[in-house]
Amino acid sequence: MELTFLQMLILYCLQKLKGERTIYSIFHLLHGKKSSQTIQDAYLFQLTPLFNTFPHLSRQELEHLVSDLFTNKWIQATTSNQHYIVTNEREKELSHLLQERPIPSYLNGMKYQSQSVLFWERLSLLIQVISYLQQRDSKYIPIQKRPETLLAVRTFIQQNKNNRKSLGNRLYSELVSCLDEEPEIDPNLFVIRLSGYRSIGLTLEQAAQKFDLEITQYYYEFLNVLHYMVGKIENKPKEFPILSTLLEPKQSELLTHSTEKTYSLLNQGYSISDIMAFRQLKRGTIEDHIVELALKIKDFSIDPYVNTDKQNEIIKVTKKSNTKQLRFILNQVEDVTYFEIRLVLAKYGDQLSC
Repeated sequence: MELTFLQMLILYCLQKLKGERTIYSIFHLLHGKKSSQTIQDAYLFQLTPLFNTFPHLSRQELEHLVSDLFTNKWIQATTSNQHYIVTNEREKELSHLLQERPIPSYLNGMKYQSQSVLFWERLSLLIQVISYLQQRDSKYIPIQKRPETLLAVRTFIQQNKNNRKSLGNRLYSELVSCLDEEPEIDPNLFVIRLSGYRSIGLTLEQAAQKFDLEITQYYYEFLNVLHYMVGKIENKPKEFPILSTLLEPKQSELLTHSTEKTYSLLNQGYSISDIMAFRQLKRGTIEDHIVELALKIKDFSIDPYVNTDKQNEIIKVTKKSNTKQLRFILNQVEDVTYFEIRLVLAKYGDQLSC
């Protein structure tokens, strides 16, 4: 059985999960489900690059892919339903395949995917609009259809109406500067899909065929370029005055709106019980917010919620058992709650890599 890129991706996820989550955790990960469990799993199992990167995968397709992998002895079932691990015989083969077709190095779905979708829509439309403006031709069909995207580009053009002649040259210079400095990035993967004056960019399928890649592999290579660009522009906005205007304002620590509210109240000295009453939310919801804070804010202290002795014991058990299964840890550590375990794993997950 010759693996497709998508099958290899599923295998990679299963290898990372080590049978500790069901196959549907992969479904939620690739769809970018904004639940506490999915976000925490993405961090715990070092799968944040893939978060929200394949939202068009259906449950049926995932089940079919897993079934094929099982039938061809790439994976084996554990004692739990819908839990699988990569077979020992296939581990080396998978590692070899990942070297031949690696998951792109600049991929960062957790941080950049949502931003990249907007950036691509706005940039591709802006390039098309500028190319027609330079030719004084207004008869064309916009390649992007969403009203929000059309409005964003129209607003940008109106704000720069006195500089339209030089706008194309300045945008071109910024793109060259952004894409030409990293040898691991192939600008052609991106450029081939751009539309200009009387020129239509290639579709995803056409581009994949042009580069002789599976469509899923090309799709991830294309995302890799977008994520690289967004990351570079966000870090050096002054170097890219045009491109940076196409990005949404950077959100602090990428917290969800509800978690930001809880964080603000915690910083004002309110307890979990106070916040529950004030916001009329369940304890579990506030605890989810605190776990998210531990995941995403580097200097967030979990000491007020888990004493240091318990923290050390949870860390010790996790390292010794080589597992991140909450129930197992709960049975091994005396007088501990799921919330306390989740907090410790969220705070120190990178150091506890299995």
